[in-house]
Amino acid sequence: MPSSTHADRCAPRRLAPSLTPLASALCLALPALAFAQTPPAASQDLATVTVTATLQEHDTRTAPASVSIVDRARLDQQQPADLFEAVRGQTGIGFNATNTAGRRTLSMRGMDGKHVLTMVDGKRIAATDDIVGHSNFQFGWVPMAAVERVEIIRGPMSTLYGSEALGGVINMVTRQPTGDRWETSIYTKAGTQTDRSGGNLGQASIYTAGKVNDMLSLRLSGTAAHADAIAKPSNPSLSAIEGQNNAQGSVGGTLKINADHSLDFNLMAGKERRFFDTSKTVNKLPVVYESDYDLDRRQADVTWKGRFGGWKTQARAYGSDIRITNSASKGVAPATPQRMQEKVIDGFASTRFGAHQFTTGAELRRESLTHSELNQGSDSATHKAVFAQDEWALTQSLSLTTGLRADHHALFGSEFSPRAYLVWEASPALVVKGGLGHAFKAPTLKQMSGNYHYNGASYDIYGNPDLKPESLNSIELGATWQPTSALELQATLFHNDVKNLIASKIIGPKVNNRNQYWYSNVDKARITGLELGANWDISRQWRWSNNATFMATKDLTTGNRLDYRPRVGFNSAVDWNGHDGWNARLDLNYFGSQVAASVPLPAFSVWNVSVGKKLNKTYTARAGLDNIGNVDLAEKSADFKNAERGRTLFVSLQADF
Repeated sequence: MPSSTHADRCAPRRLAPSLTPLASALCLALPALAFAQTPPAASQDLATVTVTATLQEHDTRTAPASVSIVDRARLDQQQPADLFEAVRGQTGIGFNATNTAGRRTLSMRGMDGKHVLTMVDGKRIAATDDIVGHSNFQFGWVPMAAVERVEIIRGPMSTLYGSEALGGVINMVTRQPTGDRWETSIYTKAGTQTDRSGGNLGQASIYTAGKVNDMLSLRLSGTAAHADAIAKPSNPSLSAIEGQNNAQGSVGGTLKINADHSLDFNLMAGKERRFFDTSKTVNKLPVVYESDYDLDRRQADVTWKGRFGGWKTQARAYGSDIRITNSASKGVAPATPQRMQEKVIDGFASTRFGAHQFTTGAELRRESLTHSELNQGSDSATHKAVFAQDEWALTQSLSLTTGLRADHHALFGSEFSPRAYLVWEASPALVVKGGLGHAFKAPTLKQMSGNYHYNGASYDIYGNPDLKPESLNSIELGATWQPTSALELQATLFHNDVKNLIASKIIGPKVNNRNQYWYSNVDKARITGLELGANWDISRQWRWSNNATFMATKDLTTGNRLDYRPRVGFNSAVDWNGHDGWNARLDLNYFGSQVAASVPLPAFSVWNVSVGKKLNKTYTARAGLDNIGNVDLAEKSADFKNAERGRTLFVSLQADF
């Protein structure tokens, strides 16, 4: 019998379909085992820290929450165009279609993007995908060059952050000067889709920061990016993926008043254009036309931080503004212009007494929406909240974090959000933790306005002032085991019951041959899942990282599975750091079978590879292929409403000085 080679043993044709992604990931690691010449060594990584879980610094292993971190080293390697790209491949993160030109919005533990609160340094970003139909406009607020790390908290966090934090929280923590000298990073990237309908992309970004004097430091960043629209192979007159032009920048600074008090200020602003070719029926005839969305974003804040004896305090005021306008060619009526604004004053104070770290705070927030379908063209609502949290060290190895937040909404009333979480350091290698929590999402101003009336092409939708907030009750139990500094294993079970989900419900017979809908609390859902993770420093050169999410979902109203929630999500990556500044990465994103309107959609895998070289102290070059297998979802099923960009070749150059 002929001998079996490594390639033979890893050939996909020899693997059962259900095991293919896991077996493929194992094959990623075999070359590392075969060619590693040095014994396993301690990981070079410093302990990762989160501030989002409790407003205090915690090692992610012992933080009272399920936490993932995308650090600056990974961002430098990946150089994502936006937050959406930055979190792809992280534990519990999925993607949902929005039914427009390949747009997708993220999900967390099966919860929609509108149920995931996105923040910058703890400041809220408007979840535009819940206000503007078929949009995903919330991912491009911040130049990624200005981000130090992305903290992902999986599970309900309304106790600290209020509305929207049902699935969890994503917090972008911005970069700060690290020394006395100015530091600058400049990054450029260019790519092209190698087949099908073609399509180029490019990006340039800069970050610079440093001290002006002993009291004042400044930081500036900016990004300009472009991506061509990609035509549908089956119908080149339409777009499978929309194009984008994006320009954004930020300026900020810190004034150190004295050793105990400082003042931070920041301004972010950006303009983005989305463009795609689409079609609709006008006067009973199909018309192909170009649709353009122009987005104008800005956010400004000022934050005071101070210490008084044993008290750590923070007070902050910030405001955000996004304007969205649409234009259309060939005489097609454009979508209605919209403007969303938020103004927030918040603060907290924290102190330690005995075995307790106690934190209390408050928030006053006013949101407003300008839309022609609202009475007199606009509406607004005020949110008020107070919260308290206690981190109690029960013993040297056991801690309990409890919290309660009371929110009052000017239109629907009050909501209480409790949370309790235990962390047990069973041994230096093993951490067991788990807890339960409640979270909610306030109805949007459109949904709960008695004056809202949208005239669709063949239907009418009305607001409902009697809506209740959407809510989630969650319980989770997890463990992290690190038997050596080179190996870490993780597992977390979670169970979510979701109530009062808001949907449009038909309210009676047609009027003038038009269906009549109003927003109602009609849906209930249950999501149960298991998250697994394994990170292995195989040697000084090789690292293998994996995470998997298994989910069972059910719409309790219909009994069906929830749309666009794969039963299995799996991500695997092998990183190699060689001599003379060489490094490489091969990664896999596997999306299991899912459904859309009860129609089954097949599983698919996307492979990516890149190679980098540190040319000298200043310059680092990188080249790679995304979507090596040129996966086209439309070829797999016509029922996919989203799309993957085809095989794309890219090169990049980064300068740090």
